[in-house]
Amino acid sequence: MEHFPAIQSVIRAALTGDRDALDKQILRLRDRLEKAGQVKEAATIDRLRASAQEAHDLAPSRVEVSRAQIVGEVLAQGINPPIDKETGAKLCSIDFPASSNESPVYGDAVRETIEELLKEWSSIAALKSVGVEPTRSLLIYGPPGSGKTLTAHHIAARLGLPLITARIDGLISSFLGTTARNIANLFDFANRYACVLLLDEFDALAKLRDDPQEIGEIKRVVNTLLQNLDLRRGHGITIAITNHDRLLDPAVWRRFETQIQIGEPAGQAREFLISRFLRPIEAPTGTLRVFSYCLAGRSGSDIERVCTAVKRTIAVSGAARDGPALFHALSIVLGRTPHHDHLPARILATDQEAFVSLIANDSAFPMKQTEIGEATGYGQSRVSDLKKTKRHLGLMEGAHA
Repeated sequence: MEHFPAIQSVIRAALTGDRDALDKQILRLRDRLEKAGQVKEAATIDRLRASAQEAHDLAPSRVEVSRAQIVGEVLAQGINPPIDKETGAKLCSIDFPASSNESPVYGDAVRETIEELLKEWSSIAALKSVGVEPTRSLLIYGPPGSGKTLTAHHIAARLGLPLITARIDGLISSFLGTTARNIANLFDFANRYACVLLLDEFDALAKLRDDPQEIGEIKRVVNTLLQNLDLRRGHGITIAITNHDRLLDPAVWRRFETQIQIGEPAGQAREFLISRFLRPIEAPTGTLRVFSYCLAGRSGSDIERVCTAVKRTIAVSGAARDGPALFHALSIVLGRTPHHDHLPARILATDQEAFVSLIANDSAFPMKQTEIGEATGYGQSRVSDLKKTKRHLGLMEGAHA
């Protein structure tokens, strides 16, 4: 075997557990492949290294939180949350998020913001040396299914703190004065314990402002909320999440030291999510790119639903767990959906060959005809024919008609 000495060095470095030496030997093997003209194999090694580095960067680590910074009693299992005295309904839920080997998948900007926020809690002395403290309030906003709640759980788990979750719309009562009292009781409970307080559906109060019959009550409720947010800074960490950030008052925005917008996953983050959701099926790189092309603009939860449906289709059909089978299953799953805003998904749902024609003619799609053939099962010669016929154009014209 021509490159066996380099492969042997890679194996030796892997067995010793020396990550730096292993990466050095992998690069050495890649360089040899490039010099031998095996460009495709060298590119595969680069993609594997990039994927491994991303997984390493995403691996969560526990943040050591100083007890002097998070005041309050230990919130133990079995402690009952406060209730609405008029209805008996619980004002919040209590969770104890456990650290996971898998972090939520974000774009670079969001991931860096969250990591910097968590890093503050392990750099308290450095912050105090310049007269500041770690961030205690965070507003997360974005479309439904983008991972806002998951992010709150992830932060609480990394900080090693329980999570108290309250839906703002659940605090609102039809009884005059009860809503403000519910908010005050919720914050009194959260401030008693060392925890992260999550305020879900945070825009619910903003929606209430449109009710002209309750102007006085709403002002009282909003003032109560703002006062409690101010007071909580001396007790613990508060996270608010909303799908409708434009409904929030400027006064509310000012109460949060950091704001994070989480949108639909893009680029490598989307491919990484697809790879994760398709497990235990190991999807080839080309298949991940085809899935990503079809699922652009989808939320993380939407992508998970599609991937789960694909796995069910594969399992029931008994098809091979390879790229072409996954491609065919994706076409079936998309075909069961009545409407697609995204044109590539609409075309694949209707006509697989037209979709192959589409990606073969799309200069922005980063795959050669041979790779498209491997990912779809059509073969290079058929892909070449479909590219020439431009079969997709008829469907595109129909979509714009």
